[in-house]
Amino acid sequence: MKSIKGLFYAVVSSSTFGLVPLFAVPALKAGIPVNSVVFYRFAFSSILVGLVLLVRRESFRLEKRQLPVIAGFAFLYAVTSFLLTLSYLYIPSGLATTLHFLYPVLVTILMVMFFKERLSPPVVIATLLALSGIYLLSGSDSGGFNATGMALALTTVLTYASYIVGLNQSSASHIDSLKLTFYILATGSIFFLSNLLIRHEVPAPIPSWETGIDLFLLALVPTLISNLTLILAVKHIGSTTTAVLGCMEPLTAVVMGIIFLGESCSPMQALGIGIILVAVTTVIVARNPHELKRAWQVIPRLLHKVPSERRKQ
Repeated sequence: MKSIKGLFYAVVSSSTFGLVPLFAVPALKAGIPVNSVVFYRFAFSSILVGLVLLVRRESFRLEKRQLPVIAGFAFLYAVTSFLLTLSYLYIPSGLATTLHFLYPVLVTILMVMFFKERLSPPVVIATLLALSGIYLLSGSDSGGFNATGMALALTTVLTYASYIVGLNQSSASHIDSLKLTFYILATGSIFFLSNLLIRHEVPAPIPSWETGIDLFLLALVPTLISNLTLILAVKHIGSTTTAVLGCMEPLTAVVMGIIFLGESCSPMQALGIGIILVAVTTVIVARNPHELKRAWQVIPRLLHKVPSERRKQ
């Protein structure tokens, strides 16, 4: 059951994180600078989590030794968000998301090299499938090469992989997930506010209520929900499996682009979607062979039971 919950959290985390361009790009096009966009993103989300903690009457207390750990995680997550958002100004968001998804490979390498994690064949197969699916999803019309945008997106591979591995291997794994989410987001908002003040700037005014809604949803869905479920997933199933299931992130970005932005889906992209779904299925089957076997045995019984009850009526 713990493994199933972890898989669910991982899929929700990667799917919601894939919605970042859907809310961030309209805010950028509305004229809000990147620094202000990421500040609003972290500030709004930390306020929301803080309110939940207050309503639940949870303690905000932390041990002194946990403070530098949380500050480090907040820095890694904030840098990832900032650089990925900034890359949208140089390269298409779909291409940026594709490059960002290289982080599962780095997570796997870090876990094997430094933490002696055994690399199972299903995880290797799923990783290769996911990468090939992401390559197909990127499409051939993703725009021209831009060194700055590519460098920004590729840097997030290192920062996000380090963030995921750290969550699993540090003392932060023992902190309540909701409280940890609050402090990471709140500290991130302080980082971005400090950056604005150092540059002698203030958060840009929100030009319209539509942009305000985009910023609120950016804070709620691909920030608060994504980060909370990521922390829960890492605690339940570990860094490597959580990272591999991150393939849902670019899949979500492509699907949302088709539904809401009028983008087309080529046959190669459709093939990429299919390959990603196979990769996700491979991980789920590998992690839960016994649970899936029991479910497969129960389904025929349920199907047989329904007609029997109808005949009794």
